[in-house]
Amino acid sequence: MCGIVGILHADGRPVDRDLLVRMRDCLAHRGPDDQGLFVDGGVGLGHRRLSIVDLSDAGHQPMSNRDGTVWIVFNGEIFNYVELAEELRRRGQKFRSRSDTEVLLHLYEQEGEGCLRRLNGMFGFAIWDSRSRCLFAARDRLGIKPFYYYASRDRLLFASELKAILEDESVPRRPDRHALADYLFAGMAHGSRTVIEGIRQLAPGEALTWRDGRLETRSWWDLSFNYDRRRSEEAWVREVAELLDDAVRIHCRSDAPLGCHLSGGLDSSTVASLAARYVNPLKTFSIRFDGRGEYYDETPHAKAVASHVGATYIEELVRARELEELLPSLIWHMDGPLQNPGGFSYFTVSRLASRHVKVSLTGHGGDELFAGYPAQFQAAFGSTDMFDLSGRAAQLPGVGRRLRAVWRREGMAGLARRLAGRLERSVPTFEDLWASLHCAAPPDRNPLLHPDFVRSLDGYSPREEYLRPLSGAPTEERLDQCLYHDLRSYLPGLLHLEDRVSMAVSLESRVPLLDYRLVELLATVPPEVKVRGGVPKHLLREAARALLPESVRERRDKTPFAIPVREWFEGELRRLVDEVLLSERCLGRGIFDPDHLREGGLGWETSWIALNVELWFRIFVDRERIWVERAQPQGPPGRLGQRESCGWSGRERDGARGAG
Repeated sequence: MCGIVGILHADGRPVDRDLLVRMRDCLAHRGPDDQGLFVDGGVGLGHRRLSIVDLSDAGHQPMSNRDGTVWIVFNGEIFNYVELAEELRRRGQKFRSRSDTEVLLHLYEQEGEGCLRRLNGMFGFAIWDSRSRCLFAARDRLGIKPFYYYASRDRLLFASELKAILEDESVPRRPDRHALADYLFAGMAHGSRTVIEGIRQLAPGEALTWRDGRLETRSWWDLSFNYDRRRSEEAWVREVAELLDDAVRIHCRSDAPLGCHLSGGLDSSTVASLAARYVNPLKTFSIRFDGRGEYYDETPHAKAVASHVGATYIEELVRARELEELLPSLIWHMDGPLQNPGGFSYFTVSRLASRHVKVSLTGHGGDELFAGYPAQFQAAFGSTDMFDLSGRAAQLPGVGRRLRAVWRREGMAGLARRLAGRLERSVPTFEDLWASLHCAAPPDRNPLLHPDFVRSLDGYSPREEYLRPLSGAPTEERLDQCLYHDLRSYLPGLLHLEDRVSMAVSLESRVPLLDYRLVELLATVPPEVKVRGGVPKHLLREAARALLPESVRERRDKTPFAIPVREWFEGELRRLVDEVLLSERCLGRGIFDPDHLREGGLGWETSWIALNVELWFRIFVDRERIWVERAQPQGPPGRLGQRESCGWSGRERDGARGAG
């Protein structure tokens, strides 16, 4: 796992080497082991390396082919690099290293852009081909690894994280209000949009070419559904089990120590059980919080799995004060407001893992592939009776939960409007139901938002863009329409979070359940087989039957690394919330309605959203010194809070109080 950056000038004028170094070293947390530069006139590439495969100097980047005409900077892993290298050797290719980077470089030399479909991995990379004077860049199928870019009339900047591009003072720091509206509606920006106007990101499964100042992007992968109803369920279970095992096997390829996140749920437990076949002894990592009630402590399940597979179990207790201390740094690493408090839990378990290993496997993707979310069943089948939702008040489905959430977010007036709207259309559409299960009110009906902010959107509503993957899903099956939407809309945000919080502590996080072979196989499995008998993740449960204790395999109450955030926000974190949201700067920001903030009584969900947005403004737009320093405190190399060489980090813009 690494950090990559680049600057290209269409007119060939020399690259600013100091700027390139600042961009590169702003990402030191992504690669504390090595650093490199390639500068040739109007082309500059930079790299920070986290050494995982081939730990020798032979894996140094930027890396070139033998005659120096093709250069690559690569972030990620190609898990089938061993097989690809063997194939290339048979074609006569010679290698100078054992790295997957060199395999990708030579595969591009032989197959050009067609190399993408040969790759099984997670990646964001850029290749400068001086023979054609063209930059070719791509992001993996599911968006596990990031790729950001800023293109103007005569130049291109790219990086693994948005903050590196902002090292260039000429790049405007204007917030993208449509992206903020997306976040306030659904928790993340849609498509290629980012929270900074003009900075874009490659979408999952998208590639980019840049030649002579002309930029083109194209989609190189999408999921299609082609159901095979001739096969028996036993055959499906057998093939899924075999592919799961092979996916975990190749994801365990590492020259650095490797372990597993383990929450005690079906997904991470299945991954850990399979990894124990290939890593011995396997270390597993779990966290618990200082909240009241069993809901916040799932470590007994994680301990049971670790004991069952003979793995070493390591856990840590996390306290409320750490969220207060770390939230500014998490926002800095995320490049934007956190989607939900889950980012803190993913960070704390990654921090624990980084003290013992350099690579950790997680169970992300299981709910999106195998159907594990209550909302998927509510939308597709009209029921969540198949889940045990006791103790999950914040996530309970049904009318009661939704009414409470609307009341906290929009007040009594908003609740009345919602109920009136429901009466007017007594039978909501499928899209209406899906949006109501996942999203806040659209901007023009969200009383939390300042009228000036709503007017600045010029009528833009994020609802249509959010629902596009649902209405455009390439299947008529309701359940798979939900899964496709989660894969295309929700999962990229979750993977963005996983990448940032793991890279914050220089840990490589891998997601074997998202091996593209498994994703494409499940698109051929009929929905009735995936959830036979209305059982969430039925197919995965059957494939993992021989691996797990029954108490874990049959769980229906899973909440991954649950946090007692409501308890914390009403207790120890109340002072922070009031300090920020009731400040003159926030009240005058023009994003949130000041009267709504002053009224108090905001639910923790609304407080979380407003707090994250305001702190993001102070760190990235205002560059308010006190908050930037809290976001980047001194710390050991490669750990969250390390002060890196970000040239903008210690300055506050003139007139920042009114920014945004």
